[in-house]
Amino acid sequence: MSNINDIVNSESPRDVVLFIVRNKSISYPMLDRLYNRNGWVNIGNNLELLKLVHNMRLEGLIDNSDGGIKKGSNWKEPAFMAENKYTLE
Repeated sequence: MSNINDIVNSESPRDVVLFIVRNKSISYPMLDRLYNRNGWVNIGNNLELLKLVHNMRLEGLIDNSDGGIKKGSNWKEPAFMAENKYTLE
């Protein structure tokens, strides 16, 4: 069984965000905390995370949702989801 930390540590931050917003929204502080708990693996710091979120919004991959982030009109499934690479607890 995998958990979200396995995904954060193994996948690109872009794919992690796409995965998280597939069924629900997430607040930026929760996303920030997720990466902070994992030592900013694959992203570096919270400024890089802010830039990523901003660029993903511009691309339509994600959208704003009452102070949070949700699936955008151009959302696409990350490859690891199609491959069923993880089974979450």
